[in-house]
Amino acid sequence: MNKPKVMVAVNNAASIEGLVTLACQLTLGMDAELAVLHIVEVPLVTPLDAKEESIDSRGKELLAQAQRVAATFKRPVTTELMRAREVGEAIVGAAKDRGANILVMGHHRPHHHSLGETLMGGTVQYVAHHAPCRVIVQIPAPERK
Repeated sequence: MNKPKVMVAVNNAASIEGLVTLACQLTLGMDAELAVLHIVEVPLVTPLDAKEESIDSRGKELLAQAQRVAATFKRPVTTELMRAREVGEAIVGAAKDRGANILVMGHHRPHHHSLGETLMGGTVQYVAHHAPCRVIVQIPAPERK
């Protein structure tokens, strides 16, 4: 029997600790594979295979941060940086290709978007509707003033 696979899609430094912690907690006591994915959304004017290292530098930093969080749980983790035009499609494709059983991702409340996107962002909506596995969306608590 194959090991269960938990994939975490990360997008920004503020959410990594919470998302990776959640994934590590989900896999406690399980012999599960843990993978962290970051998609660099590349504009149409830039070739996907552009050699410009600055395109990937932020993503590499995010994945290194995710590895540090997983290490605090003594969890081995694989990381992957991908480039794509559409983040949602790339996340779904990666989950299918890697046989993910659970996909963990975050959502941040935007300041001004349509009601549907405010309740659940466009990328999250796409992934939730098209992912080949269960999707867990972590929404941060509102800031207290």
